[in-house]
Amino acid sequence: MAEPHRALRHEHDEDGSHTEHAVPRLMIVPHRHTKIIHLIRHGQGYHNVAGHANPEAYKSIDFMDAHLTPYGWAQARKLNSHIKQLGSRFRADAIIVSPLMRTLETAAGVFGSGLWQEDDLPPPLMLRQSEVPGKRAAQEAISAAGCPPLIAWEGCREHLGQHPCDKRRPIREIAPRFPAVDFSLIGSDEDVLWQSANWRESHEEIRRRGVKLMHWLHQRPESQLAVVSHSSFLFFMMSAFGHAAAPSVQSELHKWFETCELRTVVLADEGGAHGHADMLHFPGEHSVNMEEES
Repeated sequence: MAEPHRALRHEHDEDGSHTEHAVPRLMIVPHRHTKIIHLIRHGQGYHNVAGHANPEAYKSIDFMDAHLTPYGWAQARKLNSHIKQLGSRFRADAIIVSPLMRTLETAAGVFGSGLWQEDDLPPPLMLRQSEVPGKRAAQEAISAAGCPPLIAWEGCREHLGQHPCDKRRPIREIAPRFPAVDFSLIGSDEDVLWQSANWRESHEEIRRRGVKLMHWLHQRPESQLAVVSHSSFLFFMMSAFGHAAAPSVQSELHKWFETCELRTVVLADEGGAHGHADMLHFPGEHSVNMEEES
């Protein structure tokens, strides 16, 4: 693909030389046709550790729907602290989360509000879980107090097929562990998407899922959303966007997500197909007396 045209501004310096400055390539879209999307990759999972040591471990049934490691939980708590420090600069009206254990646990660690107590009124975001050495870390119950709505959605799952770590458990097993998460959009109790260890979703199919996710997010009523998802899905989804942008912008969009990385983008619809209510817009009044207009 040819490099997009880059407009330059030339300025002459006092010594007679000249300097080139890139001219911003700006796009203006009415606010109601934009959304803020916070993209988050899950924290370190047990499958990540095993797969880093030996890539064949990704094909092991031992890591089916893998949990976060203790370090993965620490990453989620660190991001939780970072978001709290941002204060009003970070807002998520709803959180869309992949229904795999590592993403659900990450969402609980990042957006939960501390430990849940027996006398707390809202149900816990996540129940207490005990340690299973090498497979599951111990974690106390996490409170959902003040947490935005969490919505599980199959469309932002990891690369489907072949790797059991990307095969989800039945919803009847997952949902009771996360009482505050809405699983109503999951169409099947059993995983019907992963298919088999002999099949692998193509990169183009992942891109199509990613574009579908963005269309779905844009049609939702919220103006700011968080998505807790996976490395391959996020990478190939983002590869479907921004090809007309400058190389420096593409390098930001089209790079791999690290574990528990947060990256915020603006989703804009120049076509105007959908838009949310915009409280920042205040309509003026048509002036009847033309002499008043100046």
